[in-house]
Amino acid sequence: MVWLIVASVIILLFLIILIAKITIEVHYRHKFDDDLLEIKVSVWKMRVYTFSAPLIKFDFKSRSIVVDEEMEIGGQEKSKIASITKDIILKDLRKMNEVLQHVAGLHKIIKRFLSRISVHELNWKSGFGIGDAAHTGQLLGTVWMLKGSIIGVIGNYMKMKQLPKVAVTPHFQGTISYTNLSCMFSFRVGHAILAGLMIVRHWKRRPKLFQSHPIEKTSNA
Repeated sequence: MVWLIVASVIILLFLIILIAKITIEVHYRHKFDDDLLEIKVSVWKMRVYTFSAPLIKFDFKSRSIVVDEEMEIGGQEKSKIASITKDIILKDLRKMNEVLQHVAGLHKIIKRFLSRISVHELNWKSGFGIGDAAHTGQLLGTVWMLKGSIIGVIGNYMKMKQLPKVAVTPHFQGTISYTNLSCMFSFRVGHAILAGLMIVRHWKRRPKLFQSHPIEKTSNA
């Protein structure tokens, strides 16, 4: 009887975890040399993870992007300074390329998972000016096209709960650049676990990168 109760409790907890909703809030602010990136993760409206990067700058000596990171996990705060170099970016791109090439059906798996994501808020306001009215006007169309393409991809793959609020303000008489981006989306833990298991399953079935073939010996008669 005790084992039945324990098993029932475990199954109930497992089901609760599967249907739990993860909500992620992303806020990014840029104005001149002032940058701030914040990511907040909540489970059933309870904050479980917070990431903040109040300083993002380019180091010309080391040719790397320096990020001052502040994290909070379960009430414990951690901070560190991370340096993102060109070699790190290239290494990550190679890993990503390997996954894309050798996981069969990865696009379908990701597309299916993205279709389960609900976007509750997407606000993206920007302004810029390069000191020349003519060139600023020419860049205005490019910025609108870029934003429209990104939002179009999000709308095609995810569920938009409300229309995004997008604005681009040109400044023809001065040199300025600023961006305010806020986004909130959510998904079920069960959908993320299922996508992860499918990726692992397909990864194990990937073709070998280097497969040795037996060399046939021929004899001259």
